[in-house]
Amino acid sequence: MDDEERRRVIRDFTFDRCKRGNQGFRRILLQLFGYVGHGKSSFINSAVSVWFNSEYQNCANAASTHESHTTERLTYPLTKNIVLVDNRGCAMMNTYETGEIFAQLANLLPLDKPVGWSKGFELADRIVEAEPYVKASDFTIPICVYSVKNFPTPHQKEELKEIFKTATELTKVVPTVILTNKSHQNYNEVEKLFRDIGTDNFFALENYTDKNPKRKKETDEAVIKFLYEVISDATFRADQPRNADEELIDRKLLVLRYIHNRELMIVKANLQKQRDLEKIQMDREFRMRQEEEEKAREKSRELQRERMERVQQEFNRQRLRNQFEHEQRMREKENQKDKRKK
Repeated sequence: MDDEERRRVIRDFTFDRCKRGNQGFRRILLQLFGYVGHGKSSFINSAVSVWFNSEYQNCANAASTHESHTTERLTYPLTKNIVLVDNRGCAMMNTYETGEIFAQLANLLPLDKPVGWSKGFELADRIVEAEPYVKASDFTIPICVYSVKNFPTPHQKEELKEIFKTATELTKVVPTVILTNKSHQNYNEVEKLFRDIGTDNFFALENYTDKNPKRKKETDEAVIKFLYEVISDATFRADQPRNADEELIDRKLLVLRYIHNRELMIVKANLQKQRDLEKIQMDREFRMRQEEEEKAREKSRELQRERMERVQQEFNRQRLRNQFEHEQRMREKENQKDKRKK
């Protein structure tokens, strides 16, 4: 199949043509997620440029550095039924940022609105407040964008593994991975790492950027193939028995459980931290008491030694006095003997 045929399939896609009808679905959201500065916004720019066959434009406000400019869930419609979503990137996949990722992938937060990292149960409140604005008819396909210039640490690998697992549970779709900067020497190792964590859907490309805006056949073909493959996968999944309204409820329950369990873990961790601090304080106080008692004992021993020294000194002085007196008496006796002899 050539690119023109793929374009036709993408352009004409509608859930209404699936074997079981739309089952409550109306459009596909290709939701991009990942770390800050890995090329999500740049991929949006590339995809928009390729799909509309236009000159490169920085429509997604992609940064030229590893900083992120995306602070909203911005949408970029390609067709009436296919929408790219540029989610806010994460600096570190801590429990608050991953909670936001899951809420976004579950489509529980409104589109084209600011995204903040909520703490505590604030995210749950935002999910409830967003209920009138989210649509069960949106079919989410998770897309992880990762730059191969950044080789994941063992900790990041475990983070990504858990995120992919939850993303799959939420969307019933294993995340597709777009590897940017594909010409970098890390490519093969990074691809293997993602295969190790459970995905084999890869698309590699060099994004168009402000520095390299010139369209290339290789990149154009990679973008069109990506769109065609994810649409084909969505069609396959939509041919299975589905229920859009029930799936939205299931996603909401899963994310709310995640938030609940996260807060329980944080409370337990804080309690453990408090207990550890209290134990450290008790140990410190115990050591201080021991040190004070040892100092008191040492002082007592020192006073005892001083008393013994004084007693010994007095004993010596007394012994010397006695010896002197004895010698003096002996001399007197000798003198008296001498006198009698005379």
